[in-house]
Amino acid sequence: MPRRGRSGVKNLYKKHSAICRNRDPLKCDCPWYAKYKHVNVNLANWSGQYVDPRRRQHAVVVLNRLRAAVDEHFFRPDGEYEVLGGKQTLRSFIAEWKEHYAKVHDLDFASLTSMLRAIDREFGSYTLEYLENASLQIERWLNELGRQRRWADNTWNRYYQMLNSLFVRAIKWKNGTVVRMKVNPMASIERRTGCKRRFRVRLEEGIEDRLFAACDRLDDVAPTPWSKLDWHKAEDIRRRAAAGESQLAIAADFKISPSLCCEVIAGLVWNPATRVRRQGTMMRLRLMMALDTGVRREELMKIQLKHVDFNPVTVTIDGESRDVMVIEVQSKGEKFTGEKERVYAGTERLIAALRARRDALQNNPDAYVFGTASGFRQQHFQWHRLFRLAGINLGRNKGVVWHSLRHEFCSRTAENTGDPVVAQELARHKDLRTTQGYLHARRARILAGAVSLDRSRRTTQSSPVAGSSGAAPARTST
Repeated sequence: MPRRGRSGVKNLYKKHSAICRNRDPLKCDCPWYAKYKHVNVNLANWSGQYVDPRRRQHAVVVLNRLRAAVDEHFFRPDGEYEVLGGKQTLRSFIAEWKEHYAKVHDLDFASLTSMLRAIDREFGSYTLEYLENASLQIERWLNELGRQRRWADNTWNRYYQMLNSLFVRAIKWKNGTVVRMKVNPMASIERRTGCKRRFRVRLEEGIEDRLFAACDRLDDVAPTPWSKLDWHKAEDIRRRAAAGESQLAIAADFKISPSLCCEVIAGLVWNPATRVRRQGTMMRLRLMMALDTGVRREELMKIQLKHVDFNPVTVTIDGESRDVMVIEVQSKGEKFTGEKERVYAGTERLIAALRARRDALQNNPDAYVFGTASGFRQQHFQWHRLFRLAGINLGRNKGVVWHSLRHEFCSRTAENTGDPVVAQELARHKDLRTTQGYLHARRARILAGAVSLDRSRRTTQSSPVAGSSGAAPARTST
């Protein structure tokens, strides 16, 4: 019986020949085979195409077409149809879209799963050819589902965008010269307008200081109900021991063992000086990066040490030389433009923190700068708890989330430079109108603008003071 090499993909394997001595499927020239339900075929013979035996990617593409053919009951043992065209169902296309688009572009499946499940349940059995002319049916389904679930307009638009993304891929992905869809049905449906939520709450200087102060409190250990000690009791034990009181008496009063009392007095446990504040240190670094570069949260967590150029660019401002570090980010706009985007660290505090982080990671290029303290990748962090510890009333309905820091960056850049185009470039927006939605004035500037409308005050300042010597300057007519 021929040996089968493990490919790492379900239903995909190799039948190694008798002269093949390599068990690694990517290092031999044996052909790829697929076994799915009642079908067991050579992928190259069935598809009539060359399937590279040393690459898994092309074999997976043909395997997905085989699965679709079997599931939709148009499989032919003698070979694949020349073109699949619009006969493919949306369900099989969604599976192909997940494998060859969503995973390649590292899309967030957690936010897409519920939408794709609802779309598949309603339209999965329809062919792409049928859906070309189903604009009215799709729009009525969106409206009815939004009414049942009490969607906001923004949620309605996300489902619209999900369907539109699927159909755009169906139009672009061709089988030979034949497209799977010729018309995008979403083009006949109007999106909801005026629904984008704007975060209009500015983070004043005091709020920023509170956020940085709350970073140290992230590492505070809350005493459990069964814990016999807390930080105040530990300090009280040391104070009484320093006063000469017996350790046995102290242990009896606090109902702890003499050995634990000795460790507390020696500073081996419950010692604030020896505590390692990993969460607070990493959160402080993330705050600096968000406020000083405007990087998005998803981009922030993907930055590795190799993406940071530690050879800064020197710029001269008012006769003073300043350093600027260039950091490459994996942005959401990269999959549309194909170009890498960069942010710039120009503040002294951020540059010093990045250099200290490089030393802590031992200059490992693959370590994640804003991940865990040891450099492993981390997708989520406790920014909700940070905002609550800082006394900030957070929530989307209140306009305060982590993305508010990006709004703060854009607003400060516009204030400091006086040029919204510079803010647009630093924020990496394609359209200046997008940047304008990120610009919010501080309360102090709003109040100053209200005071400047006082005409009587301006008149008094411009006219000569009553009772003073000297005549008013004569007007010159032109």
